[in-house]
Amino acid sequence: MPWVVVMTKPNCENIAVANLAQQGFTCYAPRFKHKRPDNVVLIKPLFPRYIFTLIDKFWYCIRGTRGVSYLLMHDSGPCLVPQPIIDSLRNREDGEGFIMLSPKQLERFSKGEKVRALDGPFSDKLLIYEGMTSKDRVQVLVSMLGREVRATIPEKSLVAA
Repeated sequence: MPWVVVMTKPNCENIAVANLAQQGFTCYAPRFKHKRPDNVVLIKPLFPRYIFTLIDKFWYCIRGTRGVSYLLMHDSGPCLVPQPIIDSLRNREDGEGFIMLSPKQLERFSKGEKVRALDGPFSDKLLIYEGMTSKDRVQVLVSMLGREVRATIPEKSLVAA
């Protein structure tokens, strides 16, 4: 039986999986853990709005399932996903069933380390590294007006002090 790609309604991956399972379909919705800068861990879909479903010759009822927008189609029917792709995704899962993502980049500095900005409003000021935020930006502490103030700056503009 082949795998197909099902597009769900926004934020309805779990609803679509549950309703397709009630109809006897086997679904796979890869998820991963995302750690926010405030250390809250969120469980997110690896492919937002997309799930994989095993089908037999009767696939028409998938389109009317609660939580499903449509099946990805081409001229001769649903777009098929080769089994090795599903297997490679499943091989990247940890013991809890979450996809292990390789870190985009390792942090160059450790928390509390003194750094300097090469450019921008804090250039040549002594800063204290606080950690990475999203989109290649870092949070630093700047001594201003007799106290430490948090600021967010591009990570590429930092060097060790």
